[in-house]
Amino acid sequence: MLLRSRITIFLSVAFLLVIAALVALGLARIRLEQERLAHIAIESQSSLWTSLVNEEADDLNTIARALVKNINDRNTALDRGPLGQTIQTADEAPSHGYEIQVVDTNGQILYSNRPELNALPLVDAAASEMIEQSRKSLGGLRQENPERYVIAAAVPIVRDGSVEAILTVATDAKGVLSHFTQTIHEPSYLVSLRGNMVEGTAPLIWKKVQPSLPPREADAAVVRAGEHIFYATGVPVTDFTGGVTGALVTLRDSTERLESSQRLQTTGLVLIAAFTLIVLLILYFYLRHAFRPLERAIAILEGLSKGDVNQTIEETGSGEIRKIAEAVAVFRQNTIALQEQRQQIERQRRREERVIRRQLERLAETLEAEGRAEIMDDLQAAVQRQAPTKRSSKQRRDDQLSVLATVLQRMSARIADQHMRLTELIKELQEAIITRARLAGLEQELEIARELQQSFLPHPLPPHPSFQIHGVMKTAKEVGGDFYDYFMIDERRLGIAVADVSGKGVPAALFMAITRTLVKATALFTTSPAAAMSQVNDFMAEDNEQMMFVTLFYGVLDLQTGDFTYCNAGHNPPYLVSPDSGSATALERTNDPALAVLEGHDYRERSITFQAGDTLFLFTDGVTEAFDIDGNAYGEERLETLLDETANGSSVDALGPAVLDAIHAFERGADQADDITCLTFRYFGPATLEGSSPGAIQTPSQSSGGGVSL
Repeated sequence: MLLRSRITIFLSVAFLLVIAALVALGLARIRLEQERLAHIAIESQSSLWTSLVNEEADDLNTIARALVKNINDRNTALDRGPLGQTIQTADEAPSHGYEIQVVDTNGQILYSNRPELNALPLVDAAASEMIEQSRKSLGGLRQENPERYVIAAAVPIVRDGSVEAILTVATDAKGVLSHFTQTIHEPSYLVSLRGNMVEGTAPLIWKKVQPSLPPREADAAVVRAGEHIFYATGVPVTDFTGGVTGALVTLRDSTERLESSQRLQTTGLVLIAAFTLIVLLILYFYLRHAFRPLERAIAILEGLSKGDVNQTIEETGSGEIRKIAEAVAVFRQNTIALQEQRQQIERQRRREERVIRRQLERLAETLEAEGRAEIMDDLQAAVQRQAPTKRSSKQRRDDQLSVLATVLQRMSARIADQHMRLTELIKELQEAIITRARLAGLEQELEIARELQQSFLPHPLPPHPSFQIHGVMKTAKEVGGDFYDYFMIDERRLGIAVADVSGKGVPAALFMAITRTLVKATALFTTSPAAAMSQVNDFMAEDNEQMMFVTLFYGVLDLQTGDFTYCNAGHNPPYLVSPDSGSATALERTNDPALAVLEGHDYRERSITFQAGDTLFLFTDGVTEAFDIDGNAYGEERLETLLDETANGSSVDALGPAVLDAIHAFERGADQADDITCLTFRYFGPATLEGSSPGAIQTPSQSSGGGVSL
């Protein structure tokens, strides 16, 4: 940064700080003056309010004393009837608008000219105690209830030297508040300690402004409401016991005055800013003119330092400027002489540099392309660092030797690094060959396992007049853990199974193969699904060191009667869709655990009867637990809705693919989380099998598996 710029910035900052300090002092003075005026306004309003309240209280006190004197002169009994007659017939009795109340020292109302249901004691326990102890009257503001303030005067009724009762005369505080407003020509309000406006001369303005002032402290604030600006002052007011009972708030519409003040303040700030800008501009141009000769000398010196000797300076001016010009001229002559000597040295350096570079280039040709390029880059960079400098010839020769040693050292390191990299590449190549061989073997094993799993799928059964069944499976990996199976147990019984093995991949596929084999083998010896499941569970849980398990739904259908007996080992319950209702209903669970979890468990079974046209949809949890890109599950509700809409109208071999298409659309590109298996069965009613050949019925021993996998 130029010296001229530094001086300009320093003076500008100093000038701005002075201006800011003056502005801050002015604003502080204005604030102090506003606080002083606010204090005066608060004091005057407090004094005026106190005088008006005392004046009204004195009038009420006169009435109360006259009534007490009348009661004592007549020796009226302190009871509701006599007191009412005495007070109502007294000449001193006030006109309409005043409330008269007589209470005993316990706060019990003896007389009130207001309805009994609305009458509350005007004198609380604290005020009653003060009057009883001092035997003097009290007068002032009183909050009768949360929605009313009154001016009251309380006078004791003394008999036989003790206070027997207290007579209170009160009137609404609206009159005093209106008088106060007329005096100061500003709307005023009585606000409770909770900040609620109780009495006010202009309630609409209050609702519009809603000032927030502390009711227990005197304060003032400027409040903006729409296009108007109000100056709000709050003064705490006390009742006749001396405690703060609320606040007196006044709202003065000071829009014009405050806006004028703000405009004046803004104008002043704009003028100060304009004046500051003008002064800074004048200072900038003055310093620029004053430092121009010095900047010219500095520019010439900078050019000479870079080898530019064509620039000249006029020895003009006086004082320090002239001395600087003479020194610059001498320095220019010395620079010209030094430059001629440097050119001679540079020519010699270039000749030596060419010899070194040729030798190094020949040596670099022995490296591979990448190493050779790096050495050439190092050589070029080292040569570029030998630019003309002000050093001596001896230093130049030392530098040349240093450059040669540096390049040779780097070349040696490059050769060693190349050898190490070649060794590492050979090792990596060997490891890659081994890994590739293992990967090929693993891929072959996965393909064999996948083909094995495909072979476990059931072959399509010959056409049967009583039913039609179709299954579809889509694995999440190359090999899955889901499977489905259907087979003829005998000429009239059909076995149906759907299962989901814990985990995925090859282990799940092997466990699935064992489960399927055991289920089909057990089905040869028993037609009870529960008995078959119990036997399979005991066998699988006995040596289950891997702690794997399988959820399985297995059922046996009597094709002649339509009776369907099933057992559910922790699997998703299938849905039954009736052609009459058209709605999907989940089969009741048997509440049994998954297979291979609990050894010795006795599984239970349930039975239902299929009607002609009934469709049974069996599936695994990969259907309901499919997730979209937002993490939302497909869920049972969407599946039930889809079955309600499409089950009866779709063919058996189309319902499963329709469910897969719906899941794919729901996922919106999300990866498949689990294996998906769907098995659709439709019952057409009993049919005779006469004339059918035994070979047309596929028994467990004849079924070798098969199915549809996507």
